[in-house]
Parts: sequence; structure tokens; C-alpha cells
Amino acid sequence: MQGWGSPPERNKMGMFDYVHFEMDCPKCGAPVKGFQSKDYICCMETVEPEAVQNFYASCRECKAWITFSRPRTEGSPLREKSLTLDEVTAMGFEMDVTPN
Repeated sequence: MQGWGSPPERNKMGMFDYVHFEMDCPKCGAPVKGFQSKDYICCMETVEPEAVQNFYASCRECKAWITFSRPRTEGSPLREKSLTLDEVTAMGFEMDVTPN
């Protein structure tokens, strides 16, 4: 199985897409931006959270690793404003924070 169920030609080492989402770190409260995923086409595009099944970022302050994951669904177009933490969890994502 290729990473996260992606077609082999799209799962290039080191490539990813940005996820249009930001939040405060659940561990230290610092802003966390720059969420990424390898579930889409991995061409450094920005996609909405519902377009992927897994996305992740590291808190720049406390270095906590924050991961969201859910079962596979179909994507949708980019919104003007990022979703909130409540909206993302309502979509079925489960957050996991790993301390550094």
C-alpha cells in the first residue's frame, strides 16, 4: 500500500500539499500553521481539510506533533476562510498530539 492510499505516481518523497487550516496548539496555546498532507496530489497546492484524510503540523513553540485523521471521503473546493477546530472535528477528524 502506498502512503495514505495515494496512487504511487503521486506519493513522491518530500512532496506534500498544504492544508487550509490553522489552530492554537492544544499543548502550549501557540498558533499552529502550515498543516500538510500527502493525501492529495503532492504538488505544494493548498487544499481544504475535507479533500484529505490525514494532515499534520508541528508546533513551532513546544514542538508537539499534531495529527488529524479520518476515513477516506471525496474532496471539495478551497474556502475563503480556514475552518475552525470545532468544524474540523465535526467532519470526523480525530486529533492526536504527541509531546516532543
